Amino acid sequence: MKIIRDLKLSHYASTGKSKLPPLALTIGNFDGVHLGHSHIINQVKKIAKEKNLASAILTFEPHPIAFLRPERREDFRLISLAQKLKIFAFEQIDYAIILPFNQKFSEISATDFVQKILVESLNTKHLTIGYDFTFGKNREGNFKLLEELKLDLSEISPVISKVKNHEQTCSSTTIRKLISEGKITAANQILGRNFSISGIVNEGKKLAAQLGFPTANLKAKPQIIKPKFGVYKTETFIPHLNKKFPSITNFGIKPTIGENTSPLFETHIPNFSQNIYGKKIHVEFLDFIREEKKFASLDELKKQIAADVLSL
Repeated sequence: MKIIRDLKLSHYASTGKSKLPPLALTIGNFDGVHLGHSHIINQVKKIAKEKNLASAILTFEPHPIAFLRPERREDFRLISLAQKLKIFAFEQIDYAIILPFNQKFSEISATDFVQKILVESLNTKHLTIGYDFTFGKNREGNFKLLEELKLDLSEISPVISKVKNHEQTCSSTTIRKLISEGKITAANQILGRNFSISGIVNEGKKLAAQLGFPTANLKAKPQIIKPKFGVYKTETFIPHLNKKFPSITNFGIKPTIGENTSPLFETHIPNFSQNIYGKKIHVEFLDFIREEKKFASLDELKKQIAADVLSL
């Protein structure tokens, strides 16, 4: 998969021709790349194959919400840009185009967006969009405008309708709500995979180890959504060992100990004793076990953790 981060690299030359091959393109934020997104991506790949076009996804960085509504910047995204691109590559998309969403971009009219970006710069020959897609200044562009403009776009797919799973609309908004409520299994069903976090294991004060349950601790990333405080059934993949382990993960502020003010992911892998401080791990959330609570003593906390481990 080729990644384009600057349209100047792909902009039409003085001859008026784009440097990119003819594209079957879709556009969106694709936060989470959930089942609804997968439906659109599969449609783009199908069209690209049928019409001998290159498949492409146009997305934005930062997420437009982070620019347009800064107060919602924290705890919002389902996945990072790196995770998104990894999924696109796994889906065997030919081109991932990342446009910077800033003041200048937000002021582009819908007509200019189609003519100058989609047609002239990206050589789009077929466009596929979701049911809720809007574009251009003040979100004035939509499917109706695309049909009216036509321009040099050979074809525009009918709007991809809502995709549902167990009566839940497959949308990033729905998934965010479910994760924040601790409804991980429902969120995973819409994602089409397990909600996960990744990071470098931090060496803390080793208080959990003193209780007999050593943990691999990950700091919460500021822009990524946080699950409800509590204990979760998880699986932890350790890349340098190339192995996945059953685990439990507590996300919260450790109220019994009372020494942590910032939320922290603490993952315990039963019967695991290797030193992984400074190593990267990947933690997948499978189910919610219980809410985080303050225990009367460390002994009570220890007994509860032992019971949590038995739930694996």
